[in-house]
Amino acid sequence: MSESKLEFPEVVGKSVAEVSVLDDPEFGKEVLIRFSDGTQLSIAVGVRQTIDARYCKEDEPDMPISHKQVT
Repeated sequence: MSESKLEFPEVVGKSVAEVSVLDDPEFGKEVLIRFSDGTQLSIAVGVRQTIDARYCKEDEPDMPISHKQVT
């Protein structure tokens, strides 16, 4: 699994010129933050399909013998 928190210390203290939310057909929703110095931060938020497989005893479904995920 990838890191659950993304940090961007390079944008701390910058002056924000514009914030937009776009609907990108390839990447899903995108948050675009433009700064007054001509830089921008783009964050694409998409949905991934996952497969969650559990092998367990019938009388103990909450205690899997094996658990695998595919993303």
